Amino acid sequence: MSTKLTKIVMVSSIIFWMAFDCLAAPSLNIPTNLTVSSNQVVIPINISGVSGAGIVGYALRIDYDNTWLSNPVAILDDTLSEGKDVQTGPPQDGLGGEFIITLFSGFTASEDGVLVKLQLTVDDENFTSTDVSFITAKTSLYNASYQKITYTSSDGVLVKFESGYETESISIGKKDAFEITSSEDGDLKLETNSFDGNGFVLAAHDNDAMEFDIIPNNGYDRLLSREWYIDVHGNTPETVTLTFTIPEVTEPVLNYGLLATSDNSSASNYEEIVKSTAVIGDTIIFQLSSDQLIEKQFYTVGVKYRTEDKAICVPTLNEWGMILFAGLLMLISVALIKQSRISI
Repeated sequence: MSTKLTKIVMVSSIIFWMAFDCLAAPSLNIPTNLTVSSNQVVIPINISGVSGAGIVGYALRIDYDNTWLSNPVAILDDTLSEGKDVQTGPPQDGLGGEFIITLFSGFTASEDGVLVKLQLTVDDENFTSTDVSFITAKTSLYNASYQKITYTSSDGVLVKFESGYETESISIGKKDAFEITSSEDGDLKLETNSFDGNGFVLAAHDNDAMEFDIIPNNGYDRLLSREWYIDVHGNTPETVTLTFTIPEVTEPVLNYGLLATSDNSSASNYEEIVKSTAVIGDTIIFQLSSDQLIEKQFYTVGVKYRTEDKAICVPTLNEWGMILFAGLLMLISVALIKQSRISI
C-alpha cells in the first residue's frame, strides 16, 4: 500500500480534424496516458503515415492554459526532427496558441515516430487539468512545393494524478465528436457504452504484487497487494465496467468485491463498493454506476472465502414418498400383529 503524492497524466482527448478528404492521411497526435513525477512534463508529438506522404516541412501551433503551463521548449533529441533547423517561438499574429514549432524544409524521415517533443513547466501545487491542443487552422504539413498536405490530429488533456501510480495507465473518454469506450493494459480493462458529455476516466497502478496477501479488518479475508488509482475528469459515464485478471485462489471463494478508499495508509480503510457481477476463469468483472465511480480514489480487489457448514440433507419428493410408504407398511404390520394376538 502506497502513500499519497501528486502525479500528472497526459490522456488523449481524441479530437480528429481533417484539412482535406483523403484516405491514409498522415496523423499528428499527443499520446495517451503520459505520466510525469516532477514539475516538468515532456510531451512527445507523434506523427504517423509518413511513408509516401512527401512531407518536407511542418508548422505546429500548440495551445495550452498558460496559467498552469509555461516555459515551452522544443526538444529534438531522439526525434524525427533531430539535427534539423527547427524554429520555435510564441505566435505574434493574434490567431491563437501559445507556442510555434516550425521546420520549413529538410524533413527526410520515411518512418513513423516522434516528430518533436515539447517540454513545459507545470505549476504542480495548484494545477488540476488543462487541454493541450493543436490550433488546426495554423498547423500544417508541407510537401516540396510548399503545398499543404492533408492530415488528421488528436489533442490531449493534462490531468493531475497520483505519484507512484504510473504503471500500465489506461483511459476511456470523449472529446466532442470522438470517443474511446474501451482501454486495457496489464491486469485491468475499462469499458463503457458511451459518454453523455466530454470527460475521461483514468486508471494506473502502483506495480505492487498481484497476490491476495493483505489481511484487512473490513469483512474480507484478503486484499490484493496491488492498488489502482482511478480519477474522473469531466463527465462521468452512466456505467463503467472494470475487468481484472487475478491470481489463482485455492480456497473455496464466497465472493469477490471491489473496494475503495481515499486514504490508503491502512488496509482497513478500504470499503466495499460493489460485489463482482461475473467470474470467468481468472477474470473478475465489476460494474460501477456513475455514483459509485468516485474521483481520486484508490481501488483494489478483495476476496471472501466460503466457510464450510455441516451438510443438511433435505429429502426429495421421491424419497418422501418412500418414507411415507414405509411408514404405512409399518402401521399395517403392527395392526396385523395385534389382531393375531387377540385371535389367539
